[in-house]
Amino acid sequence: MNYLIQRNIFLMKRQTMMKNKKPFSIHYLSSKKLRQINFSLTDFTLFFTFLLLISIGINYYLSLKFSTDYYKDQIQQTEQQYSEISNELLDKVDAMEEELILLEEKDIEMRTYAALPPLDEDIKEMGTGGSEVKLNKEDSSTILNQLQNTIDSLSYTLDAQKNSYSIIFNKIKSDEEMYRHIPSIMPVESAYLGSQYGYRTDPIDGKRRMHRGQDFAVNLNTPVLATGDGVVTKAQYDSGWGRYIKIDHGYGYETIYAHLYKINVKKGQKVKRGDIIGKSGNSGRAAGFHLHYEVHKNKKVDDPKKYFFLGYIK
Repeated sequence: MNYLIQRNIFLMKRQTMMKNKKPFSIHYLSSKKLRQINFSLTDFTLFFTFLLLISIGINYYLSLKFSTDYYKDQIQQTEQQYSEISNELLDKVDAMEEELILLEEKDIEMRTYAALPPLDEDIKEMGTGGSEVKLNKEDSSTILNQLQNTIDSLSYTLDAQKNSYSIIFNKIKSDEEMYRHIPSIMPVESAYLGSQYGYRTDPIDGKRRMHRGQDFAVNLNTPVLATGDGVVTKAQYDSGWGRYIKIDHGYGYETIYAHLYKINVKKGQKVKRGDIIGKSGNSGRAAGFHLHYEVHKNKKVDDPKKYFFLGYIK
């Protein structure tokens, strides 16, 4: 009986020892002594699980951080591209507005040429809006709407301008003969504009007086052109103007070309726009080589620059 009890106790102790035995071990050398660390499969599993959780946590943190930085960079690049495109569009709109201003100025000249009234101001104002758009954080969300409004305004102005040119063209075509006689080109080519129409200090005596025409600084013997069809009424010498030519264009228009070196036409001769009627010089009361040019309308002097047109009928 005692033998059986002792045997059972022995077996229980053995089972306990076997259960607590750690089948895995790591040996390492420390202070010249061989040391051993024993661990069980359970210990290994817990340790591996702990490392795995840490690895997953670090990976999640890094992924979140890198993805956030990536999308921030993408947003910044998109905003930068948007800003560059918007600025480029604004520059193009500004250029279009400048071109339209030049077209409006030419429209005024052509309407003068065609004896038409100026374009109605109310119509002009309907097409004005401007492109005074500044890019900043406050209005960046509305920049496209503002650009669209500006482009719509420019489109309206352009349509009005095209319609105006159509009216001018039809008016001129309706009576080409008359418009061939109206002075509409500069009397010399590639000239420097000198003293203009209006009051000035006289270059010879220094007194301030009215200058009734437009001076063109040119070299000696530069061809002088008739600015419209007409008849030569004077081709002679004068103490003030020197050698000069006067052309009657009809319809109330006359032109004078003074300080010539040479006269190529005679009184009573018919001329066409662009004909060479003389050569420039400094005859008469002149301070240097130049052409003095006047335009008279209905017996009154007018500013010659109002009659320098590019769109005249040839």
